[in-house]
Amino acid sequence: MNKKTEKITAWGLFILYCAVMLYLLFFRRLINCGFDITRLAVPDYASELSELFEPYPFRTITEFVGRIEHISISDLAFRNLAGNVVLFIPAGTFFPLLFRRQRRFTVFLLTFIAVICVIELAQMFTLLGSCDIDDVILNTLGACAGFGIYRLISHFKRP
Repeated sequence: MNKKTEKITAWGLFILYCAVMLYLLFFRRLINCGFDITRLAVPDYASELSELFEPYPFRTITEFVGRIEHISISDLAFRNLAGNVVLFIPAGTFFPLLFRRQRRFTVFLLTFIAVICVIELAQMFTLLGSCDIDDVILNTLGACAGFGIYRLISHFKRP
């Protein structure tokens, strides 16, 4: 496969990945739960916002890990922990693959953290999810694993 075809394929897969992530992070809740515009009314909106914000690091992770002996693969805690890591591994490979500046780890890390913080805040302000610092931590771990995979593959791919 030539370079142009590889680039087009990578962009196509990235767009598909973004669409799937938008569905999982926003639209799935919108479709499954419906969206009640009255939820955005003040003062209820403000009280719901406060319930959707978890600023303390490792609180959710500790809560889920504390249930480890009772966790099955179908359990919400396991899916939350593993899903928050695994679903962002592709982001860690796509960013440096598609954007040359993202090949420096520091630039990649700062960009990814900014992107994931915007996503978390958007979930909270639209009431379609929560803003949990543990999600940022787990998502970043997954993206960093993906970045490592990208680096490993690119190292072996060199002529």
